[in-house]
Amino acid sequence: MKNILSKTSSLLRRAARVTELRYVLWAILTVLFSEMLSTGVLRAVVYPFVRPLPFLAAVFIVLTTYTVSLLFKKRLGIFLLTEGVWVGIAIANCILLSYRVNPLSAVDFSILFSVFSIITVYLSVVQLILICAAILAAIVLAVYCMVRLPSRKPNYKRVLLCMLVCILLCCAAVFSAVMAHKSEMKELNLPEAYKEYGFVYCFSLSTADRGIDKPGEYSENSISNILNELENENGNELKNPSNIVFVQLESFIDTKDIKGIETSDDPIKNFRKLKDSYISGTLTVPVAGAGTVNTEFEVICGIPISSFGLGEYPYETVLRESPCESIAYYLSELDYTCHSIHNHTGTFYNRYTVMENLGFDTFTPVEFMSGVKRNSLGWAKDRILTDEIMTAMSSTEGTDLVYAISVQPHGKYVNVPGDYGDIKVTGDYDEATLASMEFYANQLADTDRFVGELISEISMSGENTVVVLFGDHQPSLGLTDGQMESGSIYTTEYVIWSNFGLNGSGRDLCSYELSSFLLDILNIEGGVISRLHRDLGNDEDYLTRLDELAYDLLFGEKYAYDGEFPYEIPEISYGVRKISATGAYIHNETLYIMGEAFTEASRAIVDGKEKNTIYINPNLIVCSDVKSADEIFVAQIARDGFEFSRVPCPVVEDPDEN
Repeated sequence: MKNILSKTSSLLRRAARVTELRYVLWAILTVLFSEMLSTGVLRAVVYPFVRPLPFLAAVFIVLTTYTVSLLFKKRLGIFLLTEGVWVGIAIANCILLSYRVNPLSAVDFSILFSVFSIITVYLSVVQLILICAAILAAIVLAVYCMVRLPSRKPNYKRVLLCMLVCILLCCAAVFSAVMAHKSEMKELNLPEAYKEYGFVYCFSLSTADRGIDKPGEYSENSISNILNELENENGNELKNPSNIVFVQLESFIDTKDIKGIETSDDPIKNFRKLKDSYISGTLTVPVAGAGTVNTEFEVICGIPISSFGLGEYPYETVLRESPCESIAYYLSELDYTCHSIHNHTGTFYNRYTVMENLGFDTFTPVEFMSGVKRNSLGWAKDRILTDEIMTAMSSTEGTDLVYAISVQPHGKYVNVPGDYGDIKVTGDYDEATLASMEFYANQLADTDRFVGELISEISMSGENTVVVLFGDHQPSLGLTDGQMESGSIYTTEYVIWSNFGLNGSGRDLCSYELSSFLLDILNIEGGVISRLHRDLGNDEDYLTRLDELAYDLLFGEKYAYDGEFPYEIPEISYGVRKISATGAYIHNETLYIMGEAFTEASRAIVDGKEKNTIYINPNLIVCSDVKSADEIFVAQIARDGFEFSRVPCPVVEDPDEN
């Protein structure tokens, strides 16, 4: 017996000196640690037993990244850098989950630069300093290990063999896990998928899982069969010309849907009156707490986000390069001018590019709005949208489509008691949560006042107009399905109002059905996607056909279009108001630039260099410390440095010298 124990002990000691085996242990611990931060200790412990294939795939994914360090003489330093990346990703996910529902996915890194301008909304200065200090400490430790620890020349034959075996096993494990759980995961939303199948596994899938999977039966004949089932009875003939206004309301819900709270006043008085008197219903959206653009995509294009890869935002992938059938394209064929408006930066989620591919003629982000007021978190207040929407509709002689996106009630919400407005919130929650709810309720009430003002302005305009109001997702208040009267954190509401009367009754919808539902009420046929919703929406294989058609239009051979996108892609203009610079002069080393439609984002470009520019009013901006200027431009520049437009400015005589 002693001999067996001695041999076993000796074998374990030799194994402990084998780098590859140590890496296996570290990979297992890293996966379990990441899972613990994501879902808690208990679920991390049972994860390998409940979901063995995803767990095994996650371990091999981490292990494969470790093997890169074996190629270097200073392997420990490279290993620590790799491990630091995995730990950092797990910690970042933990931080994200503290203020939003959706876990970290690969797409979050694609919007990283856009987030920098608003990061202080979510993290305090102290938290940012601690995060930066932790990153710096990890880098210093890794560099120290690479410089001070002894080197070992790699056995490249052994290393390459090890890497090859690891990669093959990783591919086999991932393939097995995907095949075993693919259909189940498709039915889950992003948070549920991460919780059920593990953070490392799902995050890794999100880096590669893109687009819509090619349906097994996809062919020209299968698409033809779908089209043959669609009716063409209405035709794209406008029988009742009217403006159409979509207003996507940020984090907008009825607070009565939250169990266990009372508000001193109704935050959504105007919206409630509208939904009690006009076409209305509940709206099932694909996201909760964040992910506005995925609801936006579903409403504009009529395609479910669930058709795409895990955690994918089409605005960050396919729509950056390719156009997509949309309500804007449908209506442009009926001579509508199509406008999109958002009182937040135009670079966020690439809207400045995507809106053109979605068929909009103009896009007005906050950089083209004057007199923007902001709440205590820095989000632009929504009431500015009233003037922007009315300006867009009055900018043309004909009919207009306006798609406006609000931002004011966006989180992260203040979580300390204070005086946040007239509405007070009480209930069965802790002090911090009630404070967040009270802050949110008062922001919600301000957005509701914008709704009332907009409806009033349109009522007095004299133009036939339909307004569709809907919430994009629930607020990031940490609520669960059980805390909602509706039973789901993926439920908001919609209202369809008009100033000329519409025939129709509301019903509960998914956000990808909303546009086609409106077009059907207005007797507008639209395109193949909207017709599929209308004609096959009650069929058993409705979603399967929708997936197949969406694949054909975005990733396939475009059989439904006879091989070519049928709509003309517009050349988008930023802003409805034309920015012009009529003249500039220098007085006492201060540059005065006169013009029209200047905003807080207007910047003077003097002899090729951007100057610190002070916005005075829409007709005047100034720059100090300017002694001379040969060439002057006025540019609209976002906080992240992106330049939307630039107009020349002539130099004129100083009026004070005459």
